[in-house]
Amino acid sequence: MATRSSSTKKKKRPPPPSLRTLSKAEARKQPKPIAKKEPRSPPYLYVGSPEQEALLVQELGVSARPVAAGIVGADVRRDPAFARQILAAPQPISADTREALATALIALIDKASVSPRAVHVFTPEMARQGSARKSAHPLAQDAAQLQEIVQLKVDGRREKGKLGPITPHLLQVLLLGATEGLVAITDVTDGPFGKVTVGDALASWPVPFNGGRAIKETSRDAPSSAHRKLDEAMAWLGIKVSKNDVVLDLGAAPGGWTRVMRDAGARVIAVDRAALDATLAKDPLVTHLKTDALSIDFAAQGASIVLCDVIWTPDNALVVAERVLKTTSVRAAVITLKLKEPIDWDTLHKAQNLVRDLPGHWTGRLKHLMANKLEVTLLLRRS
Repeated sequence: MATRSSSTKKKKRPPPPSLRTLSKAEARKQPKPIAKKEPRSPPYLYVGSPEQEALLVQELGVSARPVAAGIVGADVRRDPAFARQILAAPQPISADTREALATALIALIDKASVSPRAVHVFTPEMARQGSARKSAHPLAQDAAQLQEIVQLKVDGRREKGKLGPITPHLLQVLLLGATEGLVAITDVTDGPFGKVTVGDALASWPVPFNGGRAIKETSRDAPSSAHRKLDEAMAWLGIKVSKNDVVLDLGAAPGGWTRVMRDAGARVIAVDRAALDATLAKDPLVTHLKTDALSIDFAAQGASIVLCDVIWTPDNALVVAERVLKTTSVRAAVITLKLKEPIDWDTLHKAQNLVRDLPGHWTGRLKHLMANKLEVTLLLRRS
């Protein structure tokens, strides 16, 4: 059998650079590895509704970026209309178990030397399906259980003297997984208008509601689902309605807001050209005026609370707000600004300016409530 001569043998190729030791000259020519940077947590997190997330991003400006459904991070501290809660300086946190996560949260409290007045553990909101109530988040039970464990640990440490007197801080945890999320320890008196009374939702920022949710949406024996907005708005206002109140309900039909006020015992003047619910129409403490809402003299009616949910332009809603501020009998107002795409930001800025420049005896807020659709609610309260 013939053999191949050694002169015809293939020469061995040198190993590729990845498999051999490089010379110093070759090493200098190699590209430097780029260090992998951990994603930076934004200085502020804003909590709103998933449906209006794009508007919240637009309102916050160029630094805004979505973090989770309805949660937007930004480099600026503001009080946007489309956010109901803020977390300052959030930090990522995770653990292998729920108990370990609770222990890590307690360690953060100790490190910050605070004794939080409340523990808030919450999840992003689910998107609304039509007019139905929002469904629970898949992590809602995890959040509730974590909150219970952490609260028990906080209470136990207080009883043992390991935590000092209660400080005006919230321990806020945005749960993004069963045992991971973002945590912030925030001073609840650090409001948009200076230091405020602890627990006053209308003036504080962050607000004292868990995740910015003033109430849990519930069903009510009412002519419509509109009561959800008013129930939530009244929680933000923090006022008690009684039989001594005269409520002026502009755009009342079919009577969802009128029903809420009657349930609280107030007398109601319902203003709407359309018909009221039959039961409300027969109520002796409900007066139905079939006339234009802007034709009503607030002072002449002796109104102490003004409600406005009329389907008209935001400019008309601001006219109602200005008249509220000039009527000495009125002590609170809830006014809806109906919006359309594209959003008229100039009008929203007018509303924000109205809130910013309120007389000293008034407090106000412009917020997209959890029950709102494409609208925001102007909340006004006399001291």
